Amino acid sequence: APTYNVLGLLYLRLGDSKKAEDNFKRALGLNNNDSSTLNNYGSFLCQENRIDEAEKTFLKSAANPLYETPEIAITNAGLCLYNNNKEAEAENYFRQALELNPQMSQALIKMCEISFNKPNYLSARAYLQRYQQISRHTAKSLWLGIQIEQALGDQDAVSSYVLLLKNTFPDSTEATLLNESRIQ
Repeated sequence: APTYNVLGLLYLRLGDSKKAEDNFKRALGLNNNDSSTLNNYGSFLCQENRIDEAEKTFLKSAANPLYETPEIAITNAGLCLYNNNKEAEAENYFRQALELNPQMSQALIKMCEISFNKPNYLSARAYLQRYQQISRHTAKSLWLGIQIEQALGDQDAVSSYVLLLKNTFPDSTEATLLNESRIQ
């Protein structure tokens, strides 16, 4: 089963959806409770826009009592739904993942985005600060920081994020957005 799981991932990377799915199904045919395979198959289903199937597969993966990191599958369910404009459902999964592991960086940054979009800027700031404690900044997290602090009126924090973004990710899309904005 693990070999077919890896073959599924390999064919997925190579862009051969048919062979990827065949291998994931073979792996699950040998062990239908393997959380790693279920999680990978869920990611495949999400990429194929089979959202309902993906969600069920992620949840089956997370429900396995022997799975050591169910927060990964739950976060992946949230990411799949978030990327398919189901923000409210995604938020529930991100919260569940953070209950299991408060340091789940992908769930933290998505909760930051969701809070910013509501707009609940203080909550967004809190999620970003938690994210910063466990992960390196990305261009996206710095851009979020700039927008959050701009909304909250903290110009010193905005300036710090701007400097970090310009110096660390000068060629990023976010740096281009910064240059096109009126934020200094």
